[in-house]
Amino acid sequence: MIPGKVKWPLFTKFAFGISLTVALFGTLNAIIVRNSVSNALNHEFEKRGYFITRAMAEQSVGYILNNDPAGLNMLINDMMAIDTTIHYAFIVSGQHEVLAHSFRNQVPPDLINLNWPAADDQPGIMRLSDTHNPDLIIRDFSMASMDTGLGVVRIGILENEILAQVRMTLWRLWFMIAIFFLLGLLAALFFSYTIASPLRALSMQSASIEIRSIQAGIRNIRESTMRPYFRLRRLFGMDDEIDVLYQNYSNMLQRLEDAYLTMNRLQQSLLQSEKLASIGTLTAGVAHEINNPLAGIGIGLKRIAKNPENTAQVREYTLMMQEALSRIEQVIKDLLTFSRKGDLSYEVVNVCDIIKQAVKLAEYRIKSRKVNIVIDYQACNVQLQAAQNRIEQVFLNIIINAIDSVAERMEVDQSLKGEIVVTAENDEQWIRVIFRDNGIGISKAEIGKIFDPFYTTKVVGEGTGLGLSVSYQIIRDHGGQIQVNSEPGEGSTFYVILPKQQ
Repeated sequence: MIPGKVKWPLFTKFAFGISLTVALFGTLNAIIVRNSVSNALNHEFEKRGYFITRAMAEQSVGYILNNDPAGLNMLINDMMAIDTTIHYAFIVSGQHEVLAHSFRNQVPPDLINLNWPAADDQPGIMRLSDTHNPDLIIRDFSMASMDTGLGVVRIGILENEILAQVRMTLWRLWFMIAIFFLLGLLAALFFSYTIASPLRALSMQSASIEIRSIQAGIRNIRESTMRPYFRLRRLFGMDDEIDVLYQNYSNMLQRLEDAYLTMNRLQQSLLQSEKLASIGTLTAGVAHEINNPLAGIGIGLKRIAKNPENTAQVREYTLMMQEALSRIEQVIKDLLTFSRKGDLSYEVVNVCDIIKQAVKLAEYRIKSRKVNIVIDYQACNVQLQAAQNRIEQVFLNIIINAIDSVAERMEVDQSLKGEIVVTAENDEQWIRVIFRDNGIGISKAEIGKIFDPFYTTKVVGEGTGLGLSVSYQIIRDHGGQIQVNSEPGEGSTFYVILPKQQ
């Protein structure tokens, strides 16, 4: 995850998108519906008010001409009984005198002269509010009985009914929007679950994938395709992009597994090749370690053959030959142990024992080059979990390089006493094995390349350029690292840092 970047789950994105869409379209529809319903109801309301007022105006003509107030009052009462939304009704003469009305007391004087029709055949319409109850909105209609000189009918119809119907319509619309909103959230939950769950499985697998657990990853991917949320997406048995992604991801893991197996085989071959190269480097020492005891055995056999009756001499030379054979046997055993091809299996080992074994393998080379090697046995007496054969190979590579570096400097400086010091530092979790020599050193231009495969500064035939590269890989497989400090002409210091527990 990128620092400072907000992480939104897929459900949140779906829910936000659907909520925003529903809210925008709901609000837009509410405005449109409100205006449409209001206009439609207002139009119908005015039509109804027009017909009621016109009907009363036509019926009131006879009563006005006959000067019959009782008939006008009966007409008003009948009309208000038919339509309960009529708030008031009254009839005035052409001289603005009230002829009949529905008020309990009298018609408010300021109401009489309001909303006088502009023409005899056209109604007058005005919006008013009740003086006693401001919440009541009244639509006042006026219509001339025959002409305005004869009389005018006035009717006040409550507009609150229109507003109530508009509000009811809007409430129903908002209720539908809320239902759509909930359905949208359920849909977001459904899609996020059926889409995000497979993606989450892939994400978790890719985040925790290790080269050694690829087979488990392939198994997890295949198992996840059998789970309910994955099957739920395939109601109609059709593949989509997620199915393709799953298949491609599974194929990728399979290819990674194949590549890892191939790489592992190549790495094992490289390790073994470097071991054989190291054995080639130690060939002179091995020959010396075997030839000297063989020469002693030959001398002993000749002397026994000359004087076989001398039992004391036979016994002495027999013991000497047994020691020589034991020495040859141990040399061959050490060589075979070092050269065997083994897996990276960890065991509890002592660092001093590994150092001593590596020095033992290079002993002839050390003596022939007249290099003194000093081991701090107290500092290196530490237990750790490691593949002994592999760590021994690393230590031997570093020691051989140090011997060659010291010998090269001694050729230039005859007075130099070549020395390699091996010590160690450790804490609760780590141990640092330190190899310090006073050899020729490494330049800054070369120090960044010494761990590259096939890079070497030795003459042709004396090095493969794989020693430090293989050593670097071995230590990295152990969860450690190799560091080096060096100054040309002053020597080099190699630090092999290893965890105590694997």
